[in-house]
Amino acid sequence: MEDLELEGSLKELFETPSLRWIFVGGKGGVGKTTTSCAVAAQLAKTRESVLIISTDPAHNISDAFTQKFSNTPTLVNGFDNLYAMEIDSRYQETFDFKMSNLPSAEAASFSLTSLLPEMLQAVPGIDEALSFAELMQNVQSMKYSVIVFDTAPTGHTLRLLAFPDLLERGLKKLSTFKDKIQSALQMLNAVSGQQIQEQDFAAKIENLKAVTTSVREAFQDPAHTTFVCVCIPEFLSVYETERLVQELAKQKIDCSNIVVNQVLFPVGGVQDEGCRPPASLLASADAETPAPLEELLAPPAARGEKETAQEENARLRQLIRRMQIRLLALEKSYHSRRAMQSRYLQQIQDLYSFDFHVVPIPQQPEEVRGIERLLRFGDLLSSCRPLPILPPAPSSP
Repeated sequence: MEDLELEGSLKELFETPSLRWIFVGGKGGVGKTTTSCAVAAQLAKTRESVLIISTDPAHNISDAFTQKFSNTPTLVNGFDNLYAMEIDSRYQETFDFKMSNLPSAEAASFSLTSLLPEMLQAVPGIDEALSFAELMQNVQSMKYSVIVFDTAPTGHTLRLLAFPDLLERGLKKLSTFKDKIQSALQMLNAVSGQQIQEQDFAAKIENLKAVTTSVREAFQDPAHTTFVCVCIPEFLSVYETERLVQELAKQKIDCSNIVVNQVLFPVGGVQDEGCRPPASLLASADAETPAPLEELLAPPAARGEKETAQEENARLRQLIRRMQIRLLALEKSYHSRRAMQSRYLQQIQDLYSFDFHVVPIPQQPEEVRGIERLLRFGDLLSSCRPLPILPPAPSSP
């Protein structure tokens, strides 16, 4: 059945021209921003125009690209078709579906949730849902060929994707507030000196319903929208990935790709099955405290001492032993982490390899910042490699 596993790369995603919205998400600290920026940079090679939007309050895409971005699309240095923007708090303040089509400036600044504070209590989270609705309405009007969303950690992202359902419930609640709506409009008319009719308010609600419907349809169209999960091979991350996958399925949002970041592969391409250092050797190394490395490396002349051949041999033996101890310590840490990761990689393979493109990304030797490193990371996302799972340890006789 191994031949039924899907290819472990994002090549299919990069080669799907119909995709307009690509969400990248997962637990905090797993490399979502690095992945989303690399995906955007890779798409810029073939798409006419690409926009990456950060909805994460941490706003790390400026750090990833080593360039400051704002709440308006800004061309990324080194590209002629890749733009980036970060949704900051000032931009969020406009996300309350202002009654902008109404006659006066006072009315235009009067928001739906301030008009009906009871609605906030009746439908918890409705204010955030209205913000998301305004964001997605603005996104729908953008003329980029593809938009990549660098999302906040899982909980915030799930609320963003679920906002159509929440708004639908909120709009149904409005019917129970009819008398209060009329009173609120009368008060607004008195303040503004204008005559805002109930049908004007109704038109705004119909606009909100239309946005909710169109965004839901876009979310649930796999040719238009997909979600890329990012995780690392550790318990909490794998657990949260499964939660995210299940919630996306409930929302009928396509999720076909899982990036497994920070994976330890065999060093130098040499397979390391059965190469663990003996426990007795590790224990003896832990017990030793040889002379400092600097002292062992310094030649006698630098120390102002004369050294006999016998003393030199003894010093070199200590130096070799010191290097052995360092190597054993690294081996101990490496094999311990490899064994831990292998357990979760096995779980990831069992859960997802037949329904998802599972893309393992090697642990990087340096921080992934700047265009050159992001493009290299994007190449890793495009290439296929197997999950480096250790074979089961042989059972004791």
